[in-house]
Amino acid sequence: GPGGRAATLPMFGLERPAMTYISRILPVVALLAATACSGQKDIEAVAVGQDIALVKTDGGLVEGTVARVDDTELQVASGPTNRSIPKEQIAELKVVDRAMPAPPPPPAAKFREYTVPVGTPLAVRLTAALTSRTARVEDRVEATLIEPVSIGGAEVLPAGSRLTGTVTAVDDSGKVKGRAHITVHFTRVTAVDRDVRDDLDATYAETAAATKSEDATKIGIGAGAGAVIGGLLGGKGGAAKGAAIGGGAGTAVVLGTKGKDVDHAAGARLTVRLGRDLDVRVPID
Repeated sequence: GPGGRAATLPMFGLERPAMTYISRILPVVALLAATACSGQKDIEAVAVGQDIALVKTDGGLVEGTVARVDDTELQVASGPTNRSIPKEQIAELKVVDRAMPAPPPPPAAKFREYTVPVGTPLAVRLTAALTSRTARVEDRVEATLIEPVSIGGAEVLPAGSRLTGTVTAVDDSGKVKGRAHITVHFTRVTAVDRDVRDDLDATYAETAAATKSEDATKIGIGAGAGAVIGGLLGGKGGAAKGAAIGGGAGTAVVLGTKGKDVDHAAGARLTVRLGRDLDVRVPID
């Protein structure tokens, strides 16, 4: 046009350079739309029993075998558990051939998702002492994994990962009646090679050993009668009956001595168990 200005299209109020830009991006938009439609078709066409690799909208990669399909979700058997994934959260899905070498992860995948099943035992080591003598409800407890946790041959939680939780119940040992008890609920696990903390539901509970046989020996009636007398020593009245039945001077020692405590030093090894499935995300290198 005059003065070297770009011509304006009256209908849209756009100059030619703008139209050129639009003409360049339209094919890209069309390609993205076609890819989305293709991905949706892949989801709708998938069948039970097929091996798949799917990428969720948040970048999570789930690999496994289709166990169930309905209008709203896929259920994928992955390792020892099944995962239910809403179709609206699936960004990409491909059927894979397990007989062929594993393909590289899709570019959109940021981490692999694994599920550690409920009931799995975790071997841990306490970072500080834990005892029913001094512990209080809500006290913080920390421990580290002694052995790694693996799913399908993949190490999902390496040794050294940190567990954190709190004391949720504690009873000190009583004199004659009552055995010490402590319960710890772990709610977080942080892998040594990751910044992300995963939610955890794992519990350790322990009740101190009974001392009836030892008490019977101290009283002087023999361990065999301890089970009977132990039922009578449930309170002050029972203790008096026990003394009258034949307890010697040792009775006073028993009545004045506390039972055993739950007592673990720093570094002690414990086994905790998952109360529900644990979802773990492992970054893709």
